[in-house]
Amino acid sequence: MRKPNFFSKGSPFLAHPLLTPERTNTEIDFLLAQTQSTPGHLILDVGCGPGRHSIELARRGYRVVGIDPSEAMIVAAKERAKEAGVNPEFIQAHGEDFLTEYKFDAAICLFTTLGQINDDASSPKINNHPLLNQISQVLVPGGPFVLEVPQKKWVVNTLKDSDHFGDDRNYTDIQRAYDPESNILSETFRLVSPGETNQFFLRYHLYDVDEIHIFLNNAGFEVLHTYGDYRSAPVTEESPNIVVVAQLER
Repeated sequence: MRKPNFFSKGSPFLAHPLLTPERTNTEIDFLLAQTQSTPGHLILDVGCGPGRHSIELARRGYRVVGIDPSEAMIVAAKERAKEAGVNPEFIQAHGEDFLTEYKFDAAICLFTTLGQINDDASSPKINNHPLLNQISQVLVPGGPFVLEVPQKKWVVNTLKDSDHFGDDRNYTDIQRAYDPESNILSETFRLVSPGETNQFFLRYHLYDVDEIHIFLNNAGFEVLHTYGDYRSAPVTEESPNIVVVAQLER
């Protein structure tokens, strides 16, 4: 039985309070500097979600294709792009299955896209590492690629079993569980409002720096830089994320 995925219609991700325009601009500034992209370049946004990076890139004069397996995310991305007056192309597709005649000048893959697990219990997707191989097939030789994932050590060390946000009438409860054998983090989001309760589920693998480097090398990428955030800080135990800048081997 398929559970309501975190990226389904009505997801709290669509109204995440921390995903501000200021944060988006900081991230895009970093991505463009690291990939040395210039307006007019064609950029692939893998796991684009509701399109916040794709839309900002399009605002700045880039040609963008955003892909995401979630119909709800693609619908939201198209609506938000229309409101912003830009026209990136959004396609509902899994990164590991994406086929195109395009050759992209650069690619990005952010948040928890790498490591996502399908919540269809009848056909669980153990991992989606093949998406890195697929990205390598659609990049130009020497093309830059930026990958962001949560850092396993930081997530495990700071993990809270539960969180509660809101008031007595409108609130969100979050339950978390980590399996150290599989390195899978499971999160259940319970959204409660008067007369309505919804649940969303998110499951993904956690990785350390060495694992990410191996995955990229196996997919034909050369790792250029590894950071702990979008301000080029080094990775430490206090870094919530791993941000890797790589280049497709020529």
